[in-house]
Formats: sequence, C-alpha cells, structure tokens
Amino acid sequence: MRTALYDHHCQLNAKIVDFAGWQMPIHYKSILIEHLAVREAVGLFDVSHMGRILVEGPSAEKLLDKLSVSPLIEHETGTAIYTIWCNEQGGSVDDVMLFKVSKSKFFIIANADNRLKDLEHVQKHAKDFDVSITPYYEQYGILALQGPQALNLLSEIYPAIVDLKPMHFLITQDQGEEVLISRTGYTGAGGFEIFLSNPLTITLWQKLLQLGTKYGIEPIGLGARDTLRLEMGFALYGHELSDTIAPSESVAAWTDKGKQSDYIGKEALKKIQLSDKKRYAYGVQAIDSGIIRQNYSVIKEGNEIGTVTSGSFSPTLNQSVALILVNQPLEISDIVSVRIRQKDCRAQIVKIPFLRKSI
Repeated sequence: MRTALYDHHCQLNAKIVDFAGWQMPIHYKSILIEHLAVREAVGLFDVSHMGRILVEGPSAEKLLDKLSVSPLIEHETGTAIYTIWCNEQGGSVDDVMLFKVSKSKFFIIANADNRLKDLEHVQKHAKDFDVSITPYYEQYGILALQGPQALNLLSEIYPAIVDLKPMHFLITQDQGEEVLISRTGYTGAGGFEIFLSNPLTITLWQKLLQLGTKYGIEPIGLGARDTLRLEMGFALYGHELSDTIAPSESVAAWTDKGKQSDYIGKEALKKIQLSDKKRYAYGVQAIDSGIIRQNYSVIKEGNEIGTVTSGSFSPTLNQSVALILVNQPLEISDIVSVRIRQKDCRAQIVKIPFLRKSI
C-alpha cells in the first residue's frame, strides 16, 4: 500500500521500506540529520499509514470508555486522549489516541499494524451500543509537524492554532474541507498532527516544505521517528506493548489509573498486579560502549532477568539508550548488564524520559 505522498517521497530520494504493508520512507538524507532537525528546528512526517476510525452515536463515549483503561468521561470536548485497549486476559490490543469531538463523536487513531484488528475490536464490542463505526483508511491522510519551530510555521497557514493547548485539537476549514489539527505528537519536541483529505494532504505537504525553508524544515522518515520516541521513553506497539504485555507492565503504565468504571480486561489487570509473575519496565543508559538493540538479554548478578524491548543510539545524548522489560523490580541507579554479541555490557537504570528536559 502507498500513501497519497508516495510519489513525493520518491522525488525527495527517500529510502523506501515496507512497514506494516505500506511503502514508507525510512529516511531522506539520514536518520541523524532528520532527528536533529526535529529537536532543533522542525520536521515534517507523513504518517498516513495509521488508521483513522470515526465512532459516533448516543453511546459513543460509553463504548469507548468500556474499551479504554483510562477514563474518558472526565475529559472535555476538544481533548486528545492517549489510552490503551486491553483484551480479556489483560494484554494490550493497541495503544490509541482518541479525539473527543463530543460525547457522541470520537475519532480513533490506530497503529498501522493494528488498523484492521482495532476496527474489528470496536465492532465486536459495539453490538450492544447505539453507535455507527466508519473507517477512514484510504481517503484521508495524516501529517505530523514536529519541533520547536512547528508553531511558528503552521500558524502562518492556520492562525487559530496559536491558542491550542497540548493534547487538545480544533477543527477548521481549508478549501471548503474539514481539517482536524491537534497539538500532539510522538517526538517530545512539541508540534502538531494534521488530519485531512488526501488531496489536501498533498497540498499542505508542499506548502509546509516551501514555507518551512526559513525555519530549517526537513522531511522526516520512520527511522528518526523511532529514535525520537525512544529518547522520550514512549511505548511502541509490538515492542513495549503487545497482546501478552499488559499496560501496567509497560512504560505506558501511567494510563492505568485505577479507573472505577468497568472496562475490558479490568479484572485480569488486577490479577496481574498482584501476581508474582508481574513484569516491570525501565529505561537504561549504556555505561560501556556498544549499541543496545531489541531482544538483547538483560542480566543482573549473573541471571537473565528480562529483555530489551527497544534500543538504539540517542543522537541527542550521544549514548545508547533502551527500554527493558524484566521479571523483578529495580531501583533508579541500579546497574544491570545487557548482552551485546556475547559480551555483557553495563547499563544503568535511569528515569524516563531519557531527555531530562522535554522540549
């Protein structure tokens, strides 16, 4: 599959790879250049491979509250809510972003790998609710504009975003079409995500790259998207979360706030929390040389205690960082080892985000 911007990625000499069945850019110039552009200036991402699902009707809020580990009812309209959906065993179906247009209308943004799975999950549990469910998987695009100059650039086109608060969104018009703009992102660098039709996606992509020249804009591929999110300790589905990893065992454990109302997986999560088999997620920073990668073993006092769920070199910190999942509680500043090519390399448990100051 290809997004509406595929030809434009090719014109920019992007290295194209298969990602969740989509032909997507991994980088244009280099992951390092693109990573630093987002941290220091502004970067433009095509994330149209992610799924957008509309749920509307009198029971929309009740249905989505039943699916989510986080409470929805307390949030005001115009709010973007990050949450996790569980299966009956307490594992994670997906981590999703919900956009609350009103109590009776929500947009769901699903991960690319899970678009069909998430749609089926909503449909399965919607049978007793008065809602309609509409996937917008082909005709809509999603752009992410991230970095300290994102506000200055995007406000030239959409001035109303100046007053938009983080984790909030507005709906505006462009060429007679509806555009949803949220102050959200996956980089920790600040910025916006824009949801619009495929034709407008192409128009806005070109306009942002042209206007953004004076701000140091770069088009950004999936490679830098991953290193940027890792520096912030953000969960990636299939790594920190999965059908067999509970929200409470992940770096996204903060989403499980002990919600009073019933939701799918609630009783299973209670059992996991009390179980001696519960796992724990932490961030580690390398002490010895070597790049920590996914699936490397984590060692403490000669025993394997877990595995690396995500790991890479941090361009901002100039050091290797990783997220780990282990079978015992650890303390900040504890030293563990990560087995890199048969060599045990020391790493220290640190607070996440790895970047002490979220930009």
